[in-house]
Amino acid sequence: MPVFGRLETEVAAKAPAYKFHEVNSKRIHETAKICPKYFQKIDLKEGEWGGEGSVTCWYFVIDGKAVMSKEILEKVDNENQSVTYNVIGGVLKETYQSFKFIVQAIPKDEGSLVRWTLIYEKLNVDIPDPNAMLQFGIDVTAEIDAYLIQEELEKKTIA
Repeated sequence: MPVFGRLETEVAAKAPAYKFHEVNSKRIHETAKICPKYFQKIDLKEGEWGGEGSVTCWYFVIDGKAVMSKEILEKVDNENQSVTYNVIGGVLKETYQSFKFIVQAIPKDEGSLVRWTLIYEKLNVDIPDPNAMLQFGIDVTAEIDAYLIQEELEKKTIA
């Protein structure tokens, strides 16, 4: 019997929403540089970086384990500054029939709010909710935010 679920969280960030969206859409190839604590590398398998339909393998560390997730970039919504990734292989497919990540950057007066939505179908009722993946999203958001703030400071120093 399928067990569907949805988890969401919102993370306050100092960097502007458009910068977050840029990292999640146009700068995917830089993710290992931006978040070296979490990502070992990202390989493009099909398509173009940041293009809808592109397939990437994400090599990352979660709960102290090095794992891989093969994902298709299903949708890039520049108007709402969101991206949707559909997991098609790797560690998450071992316990979930389907798994999607939606990451949306929402502008605020100062900074942004980064909303992570995980939509999934467990292989069986005994599979735990993917709370570790949600925490991973929170941690990655903090690291991206720190990188983007530092990047902006360096630009101002040079100028």
